[in-house]
Amino acid sequence: MLDWLADPWTSALMRRAFFEAMLVSGLCGVLGCFVLVRGLAFLGEAIAHTVVLGVVLAFLGGVPAAAGGAVLAVVTVLLASAIGSDRRFSVDTAMGVLLPSLFGAGVALIALSDGYRSTLADVLFGAILATTQTDLALAVAACGLTGLVLALAGKELVLVAFDRAVAQAMGYRTGLLDLLLLGVVALAVVVSLRAVGNVLLAGLLLGPPVTARLLCRSFWGMAAWSAGLGVGASVAGLYLSWYVEVGGGAAIVLVVAATFVVVAIGVRLTGRVGPSERRVLSHDAYTAVL
Repeated sequence: MLDWLADPWTSALMRRAFFEAMLVSGLCGVLGCFVLVRGLAFLGEAIAHTVVLGVVLAFLGGVPAAAGGAVLAVVTVLLASAIGSDRRFSVDTAMGVLLPSLFGAGVALIALSDGYRSTLADVLFGAILATTQTDLALAVAACGLTGLVLALAGKELVLVAFDRAVAQAMGYRTGLLDLLLLGVVALAVVVSLRAVGNVLLAGLLLGPPVTARLLCRSFWGMAAWSAGLGVGASVAGLYLSWYVEVGGGAAIVLVVAATFVVVAIGVRLTGRVGPSERRVLSHDAYTAVL
């Protein structure tokens, strides 16, 4: 049994993959809770697809893919924030315009760059076994920066998520807080591309929060559970990848999905919480978070 558990850790590639997966899944687990509560489920998927253009341009320009992805993520966030600031449009509407435009441009460039297709496929589907020390450093930096943002503005971000009108009445700059949230989500998306690719990213960003929502009544409890579930699913997925020889990113997302199904069935059978009763903070209970 111990040999079975220890065997994957004998490979340096797998050790880096484990650390990368745990970092990005924990990061996505926490930020995914904000995405879920704000009703921005389309956000992560949209950013993941729009940054493909940045990655392609980075390869063509001979610069690191992460740099190109980060630049396009920033551009996407700024454009989405600008469009979403108009009361006639939501952020999801803005992403609905930006996704096909920028992703289409990226796909067109991929078709014109034959020599880069295999590398660009890693961006689409992930290549976690190809994780480098630079990837790990970027993931650590992203986790640290996100932790700093949540330490300084976490309460305000939660308040905006649950009662935007009250946040505005209290004098908070909700537009700036929206931009801050979009920024850290975009950062998480960029560093997660190595692990699961942009096609499967939504599963890692939303799967653990949705599962945690079945188990918790408080927002920060949900965030903690979501991070833990994401890390656990990543470790289990990589073990599955090692022994069954399937793609690491796909295995991780499959475990995330299986975990949700098991928890959902368990909650329904035990009758702990009825579907109509489950809430992650009621509309008028945001003060309990603060």
